[in-house]
This record gives sequence, structure tokens and C-alpha cells, in this order.
Amino acid sequence: MASSGKPPPIAPQTMTLTLLWGLAFKLLLPLLVLIAVVDVLTQTQPQRIRRLSRAGWSQRRIAERLNLSRHRVRQALA
Repeated sequence: MASSGKPPPIAPQTMTLTLLWGLAFKLLLPLLVLIAVVDVLTQTQPQRIRRLSRAGWSQRRIAERLNLSRHRVRQALA
């Protein structure tokens, strides 16, 4: 069969899956980003201290960043 220059038609099943993935990324991805932002903004102080510690920050740096004493940072990490 000679090539007419047109791509072959897409099967209906493939088109449906492509549309579902497209909708998932357009709707769910922004929702997940929004949830992550709200989570970071509503963290309690001990949660924020633990997050910064897991990110590799020193206790001194955390204390300076959050305007806390190093003792308070140690308590939150204990």
C-alpha cells in the first residue's frame, strides 16, 4: 500500500486514554500543587522545624531563621 502522507487514524480506545490522562494532568496536578502550598503555609512550628532539619539545615540555622532559641529547636527535634 502506498503512503498517502497522512498519519494513521488513532483508535478510539487510545484517544479515550489520552483524553483521560490530559484531564488528569490539567485538573489533578494544579490541585496537588495547591494542597502542597496550603500544607507548607499551615505547618505548626515543630513541623516546620522538623522539615528544615530533614532538608539538612543545622539547628543553629533553623533557630536563626525562625527567631527561636537553639534550645527550642532541640526540644522540637527530640
